[in-house]
Amino acid sequence: MSVSLPKLAVAEAVCSAIAEGARTIEVVGPWGSAKTIVALQTARALERSLLIVSRGRMEAEGVFEDLCTFAGESSSALFPAWEVLPSDVMPPADDIMAERMNTLERMAAASKAGNPLHVVLPLDALLQYVPSADRLLGPSLCLRVGEDRDLDGLAGELVRIGYRRELMVEQRGEISVRGGILDLFPISSELPYRVEFFGDTIESIRRFEPETQRSVESVQEAHILPRSEKDLIEAHADTPGALTPVTAYLPDNALIVFDEPLALAEEADALGRQFGGSRFFMRWDEAVKPMERFTRLSLAQLAHDRASSSLRFPAAMHAVSGWTGNMSGFWRQLTEWDQAGYRVVVVCHTPGERKRLLELLEEQGYRPGRDRFDLRVELGRLHAGFASPGDRIAVLSEREIFGRHYVRRVRRRFEAGESITAFSDLRAGDYVVHEIHGIGRYEGLRRFEGKAGDFLAVRYTGGDMLYVPATRVDLVQKYIGDENIAPKLDRLGGATWARTKKRIRKAVHDMTAELVKLYAARASEEGFAFSPDTPWQREFEDSFEYDETPDQARAIAEVKADMQSPKIMDRLVCGDVGFGKTEVAIRAAFKAVMDSRQVAVLVPTTVLAQQHFTTFTERMADYPIRIEMLSRFQTAKQQKATIERLKSGEVDIVIGTHRLASKDVAFNNLGLLIIDEEQRFGVAQKEKLKQLRTRVDVLTLTATPIPRTLHLSLSGIRDMSLINTAPNDRLPIHTCIETYDEAMIQEAILREMRREGQVFFLHNRVQTILSMAERIRKLVPAARVAVAHGQMREHHLEDIMSAFIRREIDVLVCTTIIGSGLDIPNANTIIVDRADRFGLAELYQLRGRVGRYKHRAFAYLLIPGDRVPTEDAQKRLKALEEFSTLGSGFRIAMRDLEIRGCGNILGGQQHGHIVSVGYETYAQLLREAVAEIKGEPLVQRIMPPFDVAVEAHIPEAYVPSEAQKITLYKRIAGISTVEDAREMHNELTDRFGRPPAPVRRLIDIMRVRALGADAAVKTITATRDSIKIEFESPRIVHKAKALLAEQFGRRVTFPRAGNPAILFELAPHDDPIRCAEQLLTFLAEL
Repeated sequence: MSVSLPKLAVAEAVCSAIAEGARTIEVVGPWGSAKTIVALQTARALERSLLIVSRGRMEAEGVFEDLCTFAGESSSALFPAWEVLPSDVMPPADDIMAERMNTLERMAAASKAGNPLHVVLPLDALLQYVPSADRLLGPSLCLRVGEDRDLDGLAGELVRIGYRRELMVEQRGEISVRGGILDLFPISSELPYRVEFFGDTIESIRRFEPETQRSVESVQEAHILPRSEKDLIEAHADTPGALTPVTAYLPDNALIVFDEPLALAEEADALGRQFGGSRFFMRWDEAVKPMERFTRLSLAQLAHDRASSSLRFPAAMHAVSGWTGNMSGFWRQLTEWDQAGYRVVVVCHTPGERKRLLELLEEQGYRPGRDRFDLRVELGRLHAGFASPGDRIAVLSEREIFGRHYVRRVRRRFEAGESITAFSDLRAGDYVVHEIHGIGRYEGLRRFEGKAGDFLAVRYTGGDMLYVPATRVDLVQKYIGDENIAPKLDRLGGATWARTKKRIRKAVHDMTAELVKLYAARASEEGFAFSPDTPWQREFEDSFEYDETPDQARAIAEVKADMQSPKIMDRLVCGDVGFGKTEVAIRAAFKAVMDSRQVAVLVPTTVLAQQHFTTFTERMADYPIRIEMLSRFQTAKQQKATIERLKSGEVDIVIGTHRLASKDVAFNNLGLLIIDEEQRFGVAQKEKLKQLRTRVDVLTLTATPIPRTLHLSLSGIRDMSLINTAPNDRLPIHTCIETYDEAMIQEAILREMRREGQVFFLHNRVQTILSMAERIRKLVPAARVAVAHGQMREHHLEDIMSAFIRREIDVLVCTTIIGSGLDIPNANTIIVDRADRFGLAELYQLRGRVGRYKHRAFAYLLIPGDRVPTEDAQKRLKALEEFSTLGSGFRIAMRDLEIRGCGNILGGQQHGHIVSVGYETYAQLLREAVAEIKGEPLVQRIMPPFDVAVEAHIPEAYVPSEAQKITLYKRIAGISTVEDAREMHNELTDRFGRPPAPVRRLIDIMRVRALGADAAVKTITATRDSIKIEFESPRIVHKAKALLAEQFGRRVTFPRAGNPAILFELAPHDDPIRCAEQLLTFLAEL
């Protein structure tokens, strides 16, 4: 759906001039989004394609939002610039390349079909050559269901156009072949494709989720563009006609629009100096020359010298004022427009904002669409509002009414940032923990002649080896402890493991008892039960401009449920910076205010207080809620006035530092306390917090991640919500390891400044930090450089950080002090000096300071060029470089952080206990202790062992990768119900094709064990001539005796010696697994 507007008079005049043969036209005076609307209305009236050239990235994105609002997304496109130079070693971000190649393909298709397309691009994207349509579309492939293709030949073709063969497809540009299945992730696709062959015929094409590897929908065809635009450009740089201007993709009758021609000429001059004589870029005059065949329209807000051959039209328009905090000013303006007979269109970004604005308008007596005044409230995004007196029209966004600031977010699917306890990371050489034998070193998978299946080889002290059947892989966990401490191996058959477990079981028990006591005391106290959500609450939540991640939605629901219950809330919300904790707090605060309760938001630093104050104020701008700040940014007089208003109840929400816990601060009706980053407050400050906490609901936020399994272990003794899902627009951070090179540092800083971003330069030695800052100033004289470190006076440090947030500093030379707290979306490059001196978790956290915005972030890890880093340092740096995605690498780098997180929540002593036994064993001991102390049985489903001599394993021909095999063995060992077994069979069929007999048997064995668990079976043993099923209790045997005899006759007997059991006689050709399944299914139905 697009928003329609009446045709502007100047657009009519331009259309008439073009119809009469005018080729170059200037329009002077249109303001804000009016420029896009003039261009769009002209192109649509003439039924022509449109290309708008803007000065830079931000301007182009603003125009693109206007195009989507007024023309619809299906006929609009953005052609972004690369953000790196073609000569750089670093490739452009896949998302940017995908958007560019998609747009080129759409332009070629629209030109061929004669369908108009509306495209906007920044100037640097216009000046860069692109592959010609022949070079881009010639090698492209289209796969269709039912057509014949040679699978090996197709894989070879994909490799030739730049795709990379991998074991598993997780990222764009990868392919994987398994039997008759080809997985591929085209560069321009949102999801990868799974192409299944029957012989040489394509039997089906399905899209699948890279996180789960499961198919989600069937399609009839798949289009595959070459993997890399950069590779195409480099390969054909010297081929005549292979590289063309982007305008070569336009039809001859297209309309080209220059947005602010003077600004474009100025920017072109700067870019010309920067790119020099690069063969990949045109000079401005070279770009203008091929555009002379098109009709050209220049749009400028202010008058400028007129080009000699052009026709000029004036369009008297002006900006609309911002009425932030002064709604009466907006209502007066609306009355004036009404009396002057204007048409007014207000564009809201979300349905919640639209609904709220309609309510406010009705309160003032306006009824949009139902009275004489032509006032409409529409959904969309507007770059900047305008009023045109000549047309008697005003177009504005609710952002201009309430003063909100939005950033363009690219919509992507959710990508789970999972906890690293996934078994898939197990490699030969890793430490593992066996449930019975303790810590050993995993040596890989083994096969033995005469023995069925695979075995995990685990080495213990003294070289003793333990071979664990792959079907019992559930007994083995990867050891997760401290990355800096290698665990001590146990002795096979020794007593050390049992002693260690006993000691830690006691420590965990004591700690848990204390936690349970505290929790019970809190739960017994009566608090205030907040009312259910009001209509305003629902509207407020609908006005959130992003999609909630699944974890965020769950955390919000849990917090609101706590608030509505009569017990006092004490909930901890854990999640990385930028994962959406603040929105959880904002909604809780809004809910409290709706019940006439005050809210105090406590933060560790003044800068963070300012950041939260801005966020809360912008989010709640539509509502009569008074928000104030209490920190040293206020004068003593302002602080005193705020404290008075808190006492009288005039202030609804106060945001401040530990100043809030001072004795002179009193509340009228405090209902909710929100504490951000509690671990960063000192001991004395924490004592003061305790006084504030009495009898009010408390919500604590922390950016220290903790494992989901710990969260589950603690459920019922500590209320916690986890936000482990990265927002769906978060891009991977491009990470590279480089030797210290000043030319490279200069280029990295200039690249970030070119796209109007900021840089962190991390130099972790206070003694030499000033001289390093001086070197940066000499390298990049145009950059505004400042220094920040922990030994500065607090006030001075906070002033520097505030200036950085306000974009008054381009490069911040700093120590690890930036490692927590602040969310600075505009800082998208970090350079870490002497990266070899940091641990993996520390590097991960530092790198996480960037990449919080929609643009590609860069992390440069610098190492000395004159010496070799230690082997450990090399491993850490390589891990970080390889895992720049938010998927698998996120899990690995999170390991140490999560273990530290456990220490933060349970006390530092527990960190040592985790290191002693490994995280998984610790979590199990914790679960047992919680169940015991609370007097609740620990419900554990006991799967009886099934001893049967059959070929049950995963053949190499079916899954060649050892790492994938172990993951699958672990998943199969985790089957505990018949439904799990069915689901596993379906997943394997989807991912790898029909499972061969040994794999089917493996799943069948687990299904028999699951049936055995349902029937309280102790063990199942199959020999050549019988199956013996032993039970814990004689009850089932007594109950089933007569019925079994009736069903199976003499084949069933009941041994008198030993445990209660059933003996089933096998005929020569009986399948023991099928017979066991039949017998247990019969027992389960009794």
